[in-house]
Amino acid sequence: MRRTRRIVALGTITCSVLLLISLIAPTAASGRPRIRVLLSGLSSPKGLALASDGNLIIGQGAFGPPGPVLIYLLKGPDRGDTVEITEPVNVVDVAEGPDGSGWAIGGDQVLYRQDLAGNIEPVLDIAAYQETDPDPFDQEDAPTESNPYGLAILPTGDALVADAAGNDLLRVTPEGDATTMARFDVESISTSHLPPEEGFPARIDAEAVPTTVAIGPDGWVYVGELKGFPFRPRTSRIWRIDPNADGVLCSVNTPTTGCSHIRGRFTAINDIAFNQQTSTLYVYQLAADGVLAFEAGFESGEFPPAVLLKVRGDERTRLAVRRLSQPGGVVVTRDGRVFVTDGLFTDGRLIRVRR
Repeated sequence: MRRTRRIVALGTITCSVLLLISLIAPTAASGRPRIRVLLSGLSSPKGLALASDGNLIIGQGAFGPPGPVLIYLLKGPDRGDTVEITEPVNVVDVAEGPDGSGWAIGGDQVLYRQDLAGNIEPVLDIAAYQETDPDPFDQEDAPTESNPYGLAILPTGDALVADAAGNDLLRVTPEGDATTMARFDVESISTSHLPPEEGFPARIDAEAVPTTVAIGPDGWVYVGELKGFPFRPRTSRIWRIDPNADGVLCSVNTPTTGCSHIRGRFTAINDIAFNQQTSTLYVYQLAADGVLAFEAGFESGEFPPAVLLKVRGDERTRLAVRRLSQPGGVVVTRDGRVFVTDGLFTDGRLIRVRR
């Protein structure tokens, strides 16, 4: 396997690619970092979602030992308490449906749904589906490889799964019927940031590596990408997709209706979230210098800081500067409070970020 997909095989710690987003473009510092650690000692808590009752859902075990899915209470006399809603499991991402059902991407690449009675059932074997739906833009001789990494639920109750290795976005009904909603094309990327002695060509076709999906205030679907090898900083994009799309192509090479890139010059996006009232976008990035800098953390034991960006119009503001590491998820509550998880390979934390 070439280096192009080394980071995308997120099933193991050594391939811990798809994490956060580090925005780069004119950015402003937010002044003194302000965070409040609400929970620590979590096990690889990548999954983070907002429940319909306003509380937080935390999924654990994405790259580490299994842990229960938790509800962190933000309201009422028990606020600050946690409630375990599953046995210990390995969960990559979590979401809640409009009917109150819980959804999760398991570490076994299966999409699960928990009904209101607490019963958990498999909905779709995502890896098996991708075996029948090869990636036409694969650059690594592994067109059926699958790495489901991001999850969101449409108002219709259908689930959206961003598959980082499949370079596509799947739509899955509660009954398990799956379709490929969008595919993500390669993009020619300069290798001038790499050591010349490595002998790479001047440009390489990089895979998109979609890592996160969110529903915007306008009802459209937004997907953030990591951008594959050569992992050049400031090449990640955010795409806007028609919620009724079916097989649409997301490409800078061949623009099509139904999908367009609305923002660029991000670095290794791991998660995105909207303030649904103000349309402010939050982008959680792996590290300012991207994937290669993050990978070096496995060798040194010291990971670079994650980057959390607040994006409003053309203004990008960095929040909690140098206070976050190994990013997981980001959510925004209805009253505008921002929460993140980090420490996916060390001490997992739930944090409130003051804006």
